[in-house]
Amino acid sequence: MNWNNIRLIYLKEIQGAIRDRRTLISMIVIPLIFYPLLFLVIGYFSVLGQKNSEAQPSAINIIGEANATQLVTLLKQDKDIEIISSESEANPEHELMEGSIHLTIQIPDMVEENYTGESKTTPKPIIIEYDSTAQRSQTARKRVLALLEHYREGLIRVRLNKIGLESDFLEPFQEQWLDLAPQEKKVGFLLGSILPHFIIILIFVGAMHSAVDITAGEKERGTMATLLVSQLSRLEIVLGKYFSVMTISAVSMFLGLTGLSIALLVPALLLGETFLAGLHFSTTIFFLFLLTLIPLVGLASSILILIGIFARNNREASTYITPIYMIAIFLAMISLSQGIELAKPLFLIPILNNSFVFKELLIGTIDKTHLFNTVVSNLLLALLALRAATRMFQQENVLFRS
Repeated sequence: MNWNNIRLIYLKEIQGAIRDRRTLISMIVIPLIFYPLLFLVIGYFSVLGQKNSEAQPSAINIIGEANATQLVTLLKQDKDIEIISSESEANPEHELMEGSIHLTIQIPDMVEENYTGESKTTPKPIIIEYDSTAQRSQTARKRVLALLEHYREGLIRVRLNKIGLESDFLEPFQEQWLDLAPQEKKVGFLLGSILPHFIIILIFVGAMHSAVDITAGEKERGTMATLLVSQLSRLEIVLGKYFSVMTISAVSMFLGLTGLSIALLVPALLLGETFLAGLHFSTTIFFLFLLTLIPLVGLASSILILIGIFARNNREASTYITPIYMIAIFLAMISLSQGIELAKPLFLIPILNNSFVFKELLIGTIDKTHLFNTVVSNLLLALLALRAATRMFQQENVLFRS
């Protein structure tokens, strides 16, 4: 095996990727322009919709106003609430689902009865109906909940005074919660919930096009035979292509993370938020992050190279890659679930192990067993896939099958 030959194949594939407009679009334009614009537009319209919903008064239908005059007075005094009284046979549920009203309050009898301390009956509930799928109904619910809490506190004070007790009778003690987690760990926990998922997706997205193009694509274009009749060994050809896919995947991932950082940081800076300022990577954490990231890039590249060599053409390769990509997304999404902890043997499962190790490193936790299992298992699987790709590349019936 001659490393100079491997370098020649590597440079050839990198130059081909640079000349390929589709590769440049997937590597540069989409990560650095499309991702930030996409997230900024989504964020802008989400904030705009929430502001529009909060700027308009909530139309609330009250059934049984006479049963709670104090509550009705509180609701009427709120400038963000518009009362729509209804004691008729109208269908408030239908109006609520249509959006003409945003919330309905059904007040039972005797809510504000004179309390004597001798009543043994359980009070009937105040029924509040809303539409959880409508933003304006959600806003109305939030406004009414705040007023109901104020109303409840007022009734409690009145009842306590009637039996000769002060309002602090219901508060025998006060609690003070102190969050001991440092700001760095809080930010790491937040990023650790979403960043590993994006990293894994970006690795596969960056490697897919180039891996298929330099294997199944060359078969389809008929340029593979020219490469095979050269003095280069099959192993040198596979390794050169493999390292080029790794490079393209790593660069695409880095640019994708840069684009996502822009999408997160620009709105935060415009709004004066500095929550990411507490995140600081030590040299050790950064080194361990790379140590677990490189085998993952190698594993993804080797699997995609193997599929590309086996496939007859681009279309067939895309068919094989789709379920692999979906499995990778599924394994990455498991880390998004809060409270899930993997048993140590599960850290031998590729992609799943990286998701949780990345999450641990972002929080600042270093578990040597988890790191060792993750790195070793990914390296072994990458080597096995690369060996299988090399053996397959040596079979003429695979390379030239129709």
